[in-house]
Amino acid sequence: MMHPITKIIAVVIISMVSGAATGADPQSPYCNIILDHLNPCLPYILQGEVKPAKVCCDGVLGLTQYTNAKGGQQNICDCVKAAAILMGAPVDNFSKISALPKSCGLSVTLPPISSGTDCSQVK
Repeated sequence: MMHPITKIIAVVIISMVSGAATGADPQSPYCNIILDHLNPCLPYILQGEVKPAKVCCDGVLGLTQYTNAKGGQQNICDCVKAAAILMGAPVDNFSKISALPKSCGLSVTLPPISSGTDCSQVK
């Protein structure tokens, strides 16, 4: 179960970055869309749930339309790193994002997220 404070933080972050485009390509996702898709995954990503919930996997599946778009992986990386910074959480806490597709049984690739990740180099 997601802790109430985590829900509040997620809503605040989504509000703060809502509407901010993460790329000029019309096929690129907006950060609020990325966060909407990943929000149900916070218990898995940040709270150590063993397996992501179905609603999380559905969100990851929803991101697949953006992962192959030009700049999509970079936009996802930029957005998640920005959200981590806004939350005041170490970026490395979001390292499980790249494992989400495999954990959900999906064949999509999400970018690695860590303090050492240069999002401009993510393809």
